[in-house]
Amino acid sequence: MVAIAPSAEGSGPAGWTAHAAVIVGLCFAINMADGMDVTILSFIAPRLQDEWGIGPDTMGNLFSAGLLGMAIGGMGIAPLADRFGRRRLILLALALMSSGMIASGFAQSVAQLFGLRAVVGAGIGTVLATMAALAAESAPPAKRDFAVGMVQAGYPLAAVFTGLVTAQLLPIYGWQTLLVGAGVITVALFPLAWLLLPKDSPVQPAAGQASIRVSALFSRHYRGRTFALWLAVFFGLMVLYFIVSWIPKLAIQAGLSETNGIYAGALYNFGAFCGTTAMALLASRLPLKRIVPTMLLCAVAAMMVFATVKMNVAGTLFVAFLIGVTLQGGYNGVWPIAAGAYPADRRATGIGWAIGIGRSGAILGPLMGGYLMAANASLPLLFGAYCVPLVLCAVCASLVRKQGEAIDRN
Repeated sequence: MVAIAPSAEGSGPAGWTAHAAVIVGLCFAINMADGMDVTILSFIAPRLQDEWGIGPDTMGNLFSAGLLGMAIGGMGIAPLADRFGRRRLILLALALMSSGMIASGFAQSVAQLFGLRAVVGAGIGTVLATMAALAAESAPPAKRDFAVGMVQAGYPLAAVFTGLVTAQLLPIYGWQTLLVGAGVITVALFPLAWLLLPKDSPVQPAAGQASIRVSALFSRHYRGRTFALWLAVFFGLMVLYFIVSWIPKLAIQAGLSETNGIYAGALYNFGAFCGTTAMALLASRLPLKRIVPTMLLCAVAAMMVFATVKMNVAGTLFVAFLIGVTLQGGYNGVWPIAAGAYPADRRATGIGWAIGIGRSGAILGPLMGGYLMAANASLPLLFGAYCVPLVLCAVCASLVRKQGEAIDRN
């Protein structure tokens, strides 16, 4: 493998190398597996509810199972990457994801599926934090925001294809076969990661520190940005996972057929890919503290149009696409902000704990949505309730960057 020459900042090559591009590309592919493993449940949800006779409140619990696992992975497992290296943790995460997905296809009860989705989530929470740290450290410092942003684009791109494939194959093969197939695809990434990821050389703590602990995130220089980041991720994931989990069902509630509801979910995720890619490209030219709030506030407007304006099928699908562009494109800008908020010796810990704390919002989002839908809440009330935390996410994301800039200048 080609060695990566460290930059003056001590992280990443001075310019793009073939090896750095391969690492970022592999992280993109692994994040595609994340997108497939998470969103497939939302695409099969209507069929699963019909076959097992479960209501939206129980389905909300199943959505939240994966998010609970992500919290465990992000807070309990991902910080180990700062001690033992990125490669080992990514391989462990892929093993958890693939085994959990394959076993999910054989689940016979809600309790079994809940537990297995938590296993999948633990792998995803681990790999999300570790990949963001690895991409930030592999890319040139000037392109760090672009690299981390582009890695995030793999998630919605996979969700697009997952939705399209599910719409075609679900009526033929059933949801169990689709879950097993998703697990097999994740397994295929394991040998690639084994061969291409750089050998582990854990980041050494600063002089005088035996190891990096969570308390390091609350030192004088990092306290403000840590709290702002946690709140941004909490509020953002609360809204994001409500939309990701329920958009096929919401589109059906808005008047679409089951198949068109799945296509609405796919178009949302295609919009998310376009928006995330646009955010990553803009990050090389404009400050993220402006890009992220602007996109999120546009998402508020798009969500209210979806909820309040009566539209035909084409109009509904187009607005679903716009929500994806603005909501997930804007939210995914939080991760480049997070990667730049901490130095390498605490980056995986900082991002992992942000993911873990944020998952409480991600759990609350679809769970609250399920109960509101079970109570027959109207679409305007549903979407209006989620616009408030989205505005708060925009404010907190800009504060993370401002906190870091203000302190780093001193």
